[in-house]
Amino acid sequence: MWFFFSPNIIYGPDSVDFMENISGGKCFIITDKVVKDLGYLKTLTDVLDKFGKQYEVFDDVVPDPREEGVLKAREQCLNYAPDIIIALGGGSVMDTAKVVWVLYEFPDFTLDDIHAFRNDLYDMGKKAKLVAIPTTSGTGAETTFVTVISRYEEEIWKKYFFLHRGLIPTYAIIDPIFPMGMPTELTVNTAFDALAHSIEGLGTLWRNEFSNALALKAIELIFKYLPIIYKDGKNKEARDFLHQAATIAGLAFGNGQVHIGHTLGHSWGSMYHVHHGKSVGIAMKYVTQFIMNDPDKDDAIKIYAKLARQLGWVSWSEDDKKAAEKVLEKMVDLQKEVNFPMSLKETGVSKDDFEKGLDSLVNLCYQDASSVLTPRSTNGEQFKKLYQYAYEGKDVDF
Repeated sequence: MWFFFSPNIIYGPDSVDFMENISGGKCFIITDKVVKDLGYLKTLTDVLDKFGKQYEVFDDVVPDPREEGVLKAREQCLNYAPDIIIALGGGSVMDTAKVVWVLYEFPDFTLDDIHAFRNDLYDMGKKAKLVAIPTTSGTGAETTFVTVISRYEEEIWKKYFFLHRGLIPTYAIIDPIFPMGMPTELTVNTAFDALAHSIEGLGTLWRNEFSNALALKAIELIFKYLPIIYKDGKNKEARDFLHQAATIAGLAFGNGQVHIGHTLGHSWGSMYHVHHGKSVGIAMKYVTQFIMNDPDKDDAIKIYAKLARQLGWVSWSEDDKKAAEKVLEKMVDLQKEVNFPMSLKETGVSKDDFEKGLDSLVNLCYQDASSVLTPRSTNGEQFKKLYQYAYEGKDVDF
């Protein structure tokens, strides 16, 4: 038995107007100061005003949300008692809103009560529906049941996973009006997050026919529309399709998961406060080379060879290894085309700081849930070498 879980998805121009059809008159909006300053909060509240819905706003979400901030939002939500919770923002907002939703539905819970083995969490939504409205095109968090919240332990901010399929939002509204104003660098970073979801998702141990199909489409759309947006950020069609691609990629990884590219990226982001999309996007090529170099099996080579053929990058008669290598070549071409960094060194971490933190990075990898889904088992020495190669920008030869 396996599962495919998804929110109800409304997408395309003016899809935010679907708020009219969602029952309930009191909305608790969870967002951040950046979204507010960009005017996207007003875009939403204008719609709520039009349909006669009341609202209260929590706008103190920060990147890599911390437990203290989540609990602050929970208290405000409990006091307001909404029947709709709206997450308006990127992945950090989505993660905060999902946890707040649980703690509102089950007021006696702590964060540690949120885990995959609770049957009662399948009954979410009795007090409020969760509506996820992404303003960035990358995280896919509007479709998934995983949340990542930081706790300060052992003199470092550690990212903890709180997850259950019941945390998937009731609705996801994918309206291209919200990412239209994204700066170029943020657009690229978040798009590479979506690409990493898809590329890793094809190789993960939990891959399945549903996730494979979605990952394929997301990769096609990202390669087509990201370069267009890089040249013209106001291209409405490209923004719409890239926004859809991020959600499609979210559905792929939400139902098939990711592997050690996200392990390396999560740990790098925790240690050095580098944007998640940038961290996992850089790691993507190196971990793909690593699993393709598996001495015991050639599954990854066959998977990526098939991808290259399906996307028309090589002929159907091309040799598996050459076809798979074309995927790596295409990744690098895209990185160059949109000025995305090729190595971890380019994230601004000095060689000295990197070497001092290497053992801690490897320890964090072992604490990351995504590491167990890699198709090639990875030991501490290999994690260390992957970091070293990715830092220097060297092709993985082991």
